[in-house]
Amino acid sequence: MLVDVQKFLEFANIKEALYPGKRFVKPCKQIGQYKNHCIVLDWRNPDIIRIDIKPGLSGKQLAPEVVKEYPVCFQTPTYVKIQVINDNDETDNEEDEDEEGKSKGKSGGGKQLAKKKTLEEIQQIAARFSKSVEGAIPSLGEIKEMMVMGMEITKEQFAIAFAELTRQISHAKISATEILAKSADMVTRVTPPGFLKPKGNEDVTYKYDREKNADIGVKMSLR
Repeated sequence: MLVDVQKFLEFANIKEALYPGKRFVKPCKQIGQYKNHCIVLDWRNPDIIRIDIKPGLSGKQLAPEVVKEYPVCFQTPTYVKIQVINDNDETDNEEDEDEEGKSKGKSGGGKQLAKKKTLEEIQQIAARFSKSVEGAIPSLGEIKEMMVMGMEITKEQFAIAFAELTRQISHAKISATEILAKSADMVTRVTPPGFLKPKGNEDVTYKYDREKNADIGVKMSLR
């Protein structure tokens, strides 16, 4: 699903500018303890825009003992990953094609070419940051992944789920359960591990790896 980044910001009622290299937090203040939450827009990776819903107003990762006091909808991950596919610059593409043509005609310089490519990648990233200052901000992206309350939204139904999320962002109040309610038939349901009883409406079989998950509790405690 394609997304016009500028129109998304407009419909989401986000006044602050968003451009490559920037990360900012939109707080959603609510009445009641452990109700506050926020929207984190992160474009520090020039190729990916990530939108996260987090408990609290700071946008930082809270300690597990604090997170557990919040509603379940804020304890589980809700986020969107948007890949930027239009950088408003055809020159870079032309230069890339020319460089590829030159590299194909050379041989015996594998290490040198690898170093040069790395330098070019750095230069391209730097160029994108400079363009953002000049106002040439990438405007088009494609949703690659969407998760709501730890449930994966199917690609076919990104539009409805993302539209509802955008509407909620504009009102500065996120209700992940409402997003799921509108996309009840759009999520990929995973069967629970053996110690939990499945409901019978699961789409994917859960594969439990005891060794892989043995240190989950340790990792959580170190955050």
